[in-house]
Amino acid sequence: MEWKDIIPVLAGGLVILVVALVVKPALVGEPAVATPGPVLPAYVPPAPLPAATPFPEVGAAHTRTFRWTAIDGGVHTTEVRVPEALFLAHRETPRFADRLAWGRYALAEEDRPILADLARRIAPAGGNPEEEYFGLMNLIFFVQQIPYEPDNSTDSYIEGALPRHARPVKDGIEYPKYPAETLVDGKGDCEDSAILLAGLLDALGYDTVLLLYPDHMALGIRMDGFHPYYAKYTPKYFDYGGKHYYYVEGTTYYGGKVSADSPVLRGKPFPIGDTEDASFGSVKSGTPEIVPLHSIPAPAEYRIRPARLPAGGA
Repeated sequence: MEWKDIIPVLAGGLVILVVALVVKPALVGEPAVATPGPVLPAYVPPAPLPAATPFPEVGAAHTRTFRWTAIDGGVHTTEVRVPEALFLAHRETPRFADRLAWGRYALAEEDRPILADLARRIAPAGGNPEEEYFGLMNLIFFVQQIPYEPDNSTDSYIEGALPRHARPVKDGIEYPKYPAETLVDGKGDCEDSAILLAGLLDALGYDTVLLLYPDHMALGIRMDGFHPYYAKYTPKYFDYGGKHYYYVEGTTYYGGKVSADSPVLRGKPFPIGDTEDASFGSVKSGTPEIVPLHSIPAPAEYRIRPARLPAGGA
């Protein structure tokens, strides 16, 4: 057989092969034979992670109702709800001995939703600077009217007993509270009020610092060009980092009740910068140590001696 006779036979075979592998499967819906090659995995988007809810809204909680007087003299009732799991977690957390680290309590992420909600209900966003200022004052007055109770008093805690992490100090007991603890207890001393107020103001975006005196703790709030038109006092501020931080008192009802049978507390709210009627002499005449909430205490200077290896170098 000659080549001219073979070529038609090969062409016919090729046509038959194409029909069998391509045309027929396309007509009857059968899949074509794929060319061998690497099989790429199909992309499957990951399932969204559930939001972390260590202290859910539902479940056991402490609910406390506060009755307080606003800047305009009106009496308000404010309710605060704190999950019991959050409160118990705080109670079981050891306390920092160094006061320079106490600003961390005000910035506790777990307390943030509670503080942000409370702050916005008392001081909603104002449409002008005057409304914003009145809201700020109302928030300060709210904290100032939380009854004062020292750390060494069992009345300062809802359990009626000192927390297990309360720390004995030279002149009594020290137990700085997380903001949520102060809200649940409904009482606290000067550092508790300062920490709570710092957390509330930080949730609203205000720049604050702690003011540490030998016998007292208060708050400083950054304000530029602060000149209250009604003030009968010279607002007191401190320079720190090129900024003005005005004094804010957190506890003004130190004197207690008007009488043994009266629920009315003696005292008056202190506006921003007012130290003339302060109960502590150090506040009137002293200069506090200014500590940012994000302060990280610097290590002290030590004399380090090289270690001596035992005989034999082992």
